Amino acid sequence: MALDVPRIAVFGSSSISVPVFDAIRCRFHVVLAVVSEEPRIRRGKLLANPVQAWAESHSIPVLNGAETPEGLLTKQLVDGAVDILFLLSYGRLLPQALLDAPRLASINLHPSPLPWYRGAAPIERQIMDGCRQSAVSIIRMNGLLDRGELLAQESFTIADSDYRTDVEASIIRVGVPLTLHVFDQLLHSSTTPLQQTGAGSYARKLKSDDELIDWSGSIEQAYNLVRALAPEPCACSFQETDRLKILRAIPLSADIDLSADAPSGTVAQFLRKRVAVRCGDGWLELLELQFPGKTPMSTVDLLNGRRLVPGNVLRRNPFA
Repeated sequence: MALDVPRIAVFGSSSISVPVFDAIRCRFHVVLAVVSEEPRIRRGKLLANPVQAWAESHSIPVLNGAETPEGLLTKQLVDGAVDILFLLSYGRLLPQALLDAPRLASINLHPSPLPWYRGAAPIERQIMDGCRQSAVSIIRMNGLLDRGELLAQESFTIADSDYRTDVEASIIRVGVPLTLHVFDQLLHSSTTPLQQTGAGSYARKLKSDDELIDWSGSIEQAYNLVRALAPEPCACSFQETDRLKILRAIPLSADIDLSADAPSGTVAQFLRKRVAVRCGDGWLELLELQFPGKTPMSTVDLLNGRRLVPGNVLRRNPFA
């Protein structure tokens, strides 16, 4: 790596960060990766954070911001002569001293049309709200939550059938060239920052209750929740005391002959091996479910195994 190649520190913790970070690595010198996720253990094994695994595969030093004092992180950036700090899906606010450490800028890629959907869950909340247009925004961070000056913003479409993974793919597709463009502007002192205007909105962090489907609501609301939360943590509902994860579903055509008088949450079988649940204004067909402790299965297999029971009523609360 040539000595005059800009030096970059990347901050992020989720899989969506990796392809963007890798595009940066191919053009510049990534000298440090910082993750924010506490170490996780599943079935006795330590789970590798996707950003940490990526960094280690390219011999990039990694620190955990959840464990490393802020002063030490700041010193690492100063001593490493970092030019740009780039953050994507990190999940923690950075202190001003850390933001001021890079020579040129500390910037953040945020997956929403800022000032709309500031906060922890912008992708999920946009899908849950049925948004058809979104954007990738790149801002200069200022210590406030997603309120920095806009350096670039490019829109993209969310299709009615897009699940979260599809939206993430669009963010990466748009975000990679936009990020590299902003880097080039910063390196040549040709950025034109713009203030965010308007009150915007806040995409609050998801809680367990947000995963539960209200079957008395509309088909669109239930379907959007399934799209937003698959493949994890998944939209959920209770069949008796079993908390079911719903990985795939689709609104059912109104011409299918199912009762309009069935209570909300009623499970109905139709056309031999297809299953739908009554919503407030129609039926949502279930395609793939997961019972507790089991692998995801199609509704056909669940009917054959008699785990999914037509006539039962799915509920938000198992004790209702």
